[in-house]
Amino acid sequence: MIYSMTGYGRAECENKGRRILIEINSLNNRYCEVMIRLPKTLSHLESSLKEIVLEKVRRGKVIIIVNIEESAESLAARLQLNKDAARMYHKIFSTLKDELNLPGEIDINHFVGLNDLIQPSEEEIDEDKLKNEIISCLKPALEDFMKMRAAEGKKLMEDITRHIDKIEQSMLEAEASAKSNIRLYHEKLEARLKELLAEVPVSEEMVANEAAVVADKSDITEECVRIKSHLEMFRGAYESDEPIGKKMNFILQELYREANTIGSKSVSPEISKSVIKMKEEIEKVREQVQNLE
Repeated sequence: MIYSMTGYGRAECENKGRRILIEINSLNNRYCEVMIRLPKTLSHLESSLKEIVLEKVRRGKVIIIVNIEESAESLAARLQLNKDAARMYHKIFSTLKDELNLPGEIDINHFVGLNDLIQPSEEEIDEDKLKNEIISCLKPALEDFMKMRAAEGKKLMEDITRHIDKIEQSMLEAEASAKSNIRLYHEKLEARLKELLAEVPVSEEMVANEAAVVADKSDITEECVRIKSHLEMFRGAYESDEPIGKKMNFILQELYREANTIGSKSVSPEISKSVIKMKEEIEKVREQVQNLE
């Protein structure tokens, strides 16, 4: 399966008044980098969540945001009143009132802001359970994320395939013009020799010998064979289960080198045009390959 490095996934889960929302975004990156934004109290879960993500993602910068919300009912159920502390505060206020002969009555307003009166219920806090809930929510978000990456990867490969076919077509056109390229070299060489030697006769044997040397230098057969091999290797990467972006980029570098060599050997306008078309298509493929995992 071929994946794009960019994608988005989302999942929302709710259990007994606790709502977990996980969003996953990814960007192009040379390596694999995973960033997880968790509530501070749950930062110790980061490594466990990363392991799950790295089982699926092998390249790209992945940003995961985990939000946890609790309903008023759920939050209330997790809080309890420290009645012993409330009684102690009431006793202290009453003593102060009597001893200092203070006016007014003791009411609820005197207890507002006393943090130790309302405490979380320890038996309700279960970090292992919360961890499992987060993981259970991460998995569908990751699945949604990978589906989008796969869909984008498919579109990229469809576009890349069209460009690869055009590269092959241009190479075949250059190959078909190879004989005319040698003939043109022969004609130019003969005309140049006659020009240089003026009235001195130029033997056919001399022209033939020089043409043989030039023909060898202007032969593009090896370059075309290597381009065919590179294109076959490129297409073979489609079925790979491994990340292919870097491999494809390397193959494109080799294709560009072979196209340059053909261009340097050419005196044929047809071959030069084919080389230009090849280079244009290689650059288009290179742009798209940068988005592949």
